[in-house]
Amino acid sequence: MNNHSPITRINGEDADGVNAFDRGFYYGHGLFETTRLADGAIPLWPLHLRRLVSGAGRLGIPCDEILLEKYRENLLAQCPDDGIVKIVLTAGAGGRGYRAPDTVSSTYVFQWVPLPEYPLEWSVTGIPLFLCKHKLAIAPLLAGMKHLNRLEQVLARNEWGDEYPEGLLLDRRGFVVEGVSSNLFCYCDGEWLTPVLSDCGVAGVMREYLMSVLLPEFSYPVTESRFTLEKLVSAEEVFVCNSVIGIWPVVSLADRHHWPLGERVRFIQQHLKEVLPCYG
Repeated sequence: MNNHSPITRINGEDADGVNAFDRGFYYGHGLFETTRLADGAIPLWPLHLRRLVSGAGRLGIPCDEILLEKYRENLLAQCPDDGIVKIVLTAGAGGRGYRAPDTVSSTYVFQWVPLPEYPLEWSVTGIPLFLCKHKLAIAPLLAGMKHLNRLEQVLARNEWGDEYPEGLLLDRRGFVVEGVSSNLFCYCDGEWLTPVLSDCGVAGVMREYLMSVLLPEFSYPVTESRFTLEKLVSAEEVFVCNSVIGIWPVVSLADRHHWPLGERVRFIQQHLKEVLPCYG
């Protein structure tokens, strides 16, 4: 068990709180990345960085990549063990009401916390999914980004207790979107499908890695698609993923629909472990 206390650095300095007038605190005007730290390095860091920089541009937040790398290296030098490194980038303090100031002075928050202790069987024997009642709003201007406004996920996660490791979110039209804290893949009709995220949802880094790197190596076709719950329950295999947990096979939905613990998911898990051992 890791008993080390969390470490927080803000704009390169040890700190435990942001400015009370920070736009990230006031309006959620910011983004974050939740990364896995293993053996002193962050797997998939280039993908995390690319997503953060892209989202910052969309939200009008300056992101100094040189400063970002400097703050990251400073934090990593202090980390006592493997764990989670969370990076928060906000539009800083200032501005009149919702309008941002003409010159934005970004806030950079880097934090290390111990790795959550998930039961081993979730990755080995699979997990059940809770079917959330909350439906995600259609918001194309925010879709894909990991912005700071996570109220929809907070509402969805409070629908159940500890009996389910993860929940499934649909949008208001009834299309499957993602897990509350993960992305979803399902195997149907000879190909892997993952939901389109152009209207809502978070385009996860592990999702991107699987789609663009790992699955193509083994000639697994992957299609971004809009599909309903009916299509999902007819799938042969299902899994969820993110950059902290890696891959969890999904074996049931709300105890009403069941999927086998398939060989395809096992194959992908094994090769992810070979390339990035921390996900083993």
